[in-house]
Amino acid sequence: MAAPPRVRLPALLQGAAFALDTIRFLEWCRDRYGDVYEVRLPGMGKFVYIADPALIKQVFAADRDIGLAGAARRPIFEPLLGSRSLLTTDGEQWERQRKLIGPPFHGELIENYRDQIREIAAGEVDRWPRGMAFPFRPRMLAITLETILRLVFGIDDAARLERLRELLPKLGEQGAWLFWLQPPSRYMWFPPIKAIFRTRHAIDEILFDEIAQRRADPNVAERDDILSLLITGSDADDQELRDELMTLLAAGHDTTATALAWAFERLARHPDVVRRIREEDGEEYLDAVVKETLRVRPVISDVIRTLKEPMQLGEWEIPVDRHPTPGIALVQRDRDIHDDQLAFRPERFIGNPKSFSGWIPFGGGRRRCVGSHLAMLEMKVVIKTVLDRVDLEAGGRRDERARLHHITLVPMRGALLAVRPRADTPVGLPSREARDERAEPVAVAGD
Repeated sequence: MAAPPRVRLPALLQGAAFALDTIRFLEWCRDRYGDVYEVRLPGMGKFVYIADPALIKQVFAADRDIGLAGAARRPIFEPLLGSRSLLTTDGEQWERQRKLIGPPFHGELIENYRDQIREIAAGEVDRWPRGMAFPFRPRMLAITLETILRLVFGIDDAARLERLRELLPKLGEQGAWLFWLQPPSRYMWFPPIKAIFRTRHAIDEILFDEIAQRRADPNVAERDDILSLLITGSDADDQELRDELMTLLAAGHDTTATALAWAFERLARHPDVVRRIREEDGEEYLDAVVKETLRVRPVISDVIRTLKEPMQLGEWEIPVDRHPTPGIALVQRDRDIHDDQLAFRPERFIGNPKSFSGWIPFGGGRRRCVGSHLAMLEMKVVIKTVLDRVDLEAGGRRDERARLHHITLVPMRGALLAVRPRADTPVGLPSREARDERAEPVAVAGD
């Protein structure tokens, strides 16, 4: 068997193209080399990108024997998440972590959080300026962080909440250095690496103390936050609980916020979709809107595996020093599956099984994201809450392009939008909009 074709560009140029316009670079490579090809990224390794749904299924199936998702992520994520994170473990250790964290994320239990998410989102919307464009992504980050602090961590203390609101985003930004300085133990003298571990230590002090208090709470079994459910429903020790809390933060904060930012960026440019969301009684169409957002504006470009031994993949053989990498962006925007692959058409996900071919925003196989139910629910509730209260207006004439921010593909301008009081505000909503007697023209710096 032959090795997959290599992209015939210098590694430095490949890395630059990947960083500057990830999806365009990966699609250019696919158009030139086919559905399986090798990319070399300086300092990171050799990645075999895969754009064929059948071959992607084969990669996910290999997680049961030769595929190692945890090992592929460990160099970057273990310093932040810990050695017993669901994202950084494989084999028996991963099996234990999956059994530990899976039950609280059952779909029926997650549905119980609907009202709390709506309350968090409504409180955020009421603080937004009217008639002036601002980036949505930071406001979505505020919503998803608050959701995690309240529903996952279950923290009630106001001072502690405020401290974590400061520390957790800081750790996420500082952690970007870990992509370039591997292993971090070699660079402990470097001030940015020192700062990462100082911030992590400050967060750990709060989390371990919260875990201890929760264990001592005689009413812990009556609480419904995920930390309390993990304490009462498992034999996890404090370190495991800490690592899983940080994992849930990493997996559900930035990614869900970015997906929401993309959703509103798309909705502001598709008023017909907004109108239909408001008119529909059930959630079928809203669910399709979320799925279409994740399809056409993927938050993560790929999922990576490391191999124990060479892998046969269709007509190709993947050596152990290559990372088989299903290309989320490639397969979800495949013109052979969607002849209008760049169009935003949520109805494609209603009564059309073909649309789900290659739809893998949460990964696939046994390593599919355990928090997918919460992410989908959060997106639907936040979108509906925002659209119930305000109308959207795009802050620029052109669709926003994606740029790589750490590992996520974010809107170039942060999803720059304006909101106005709804012209047809439903009865019974808070009266914030009624107090905005008139809206000023949209103000956009430099537009």
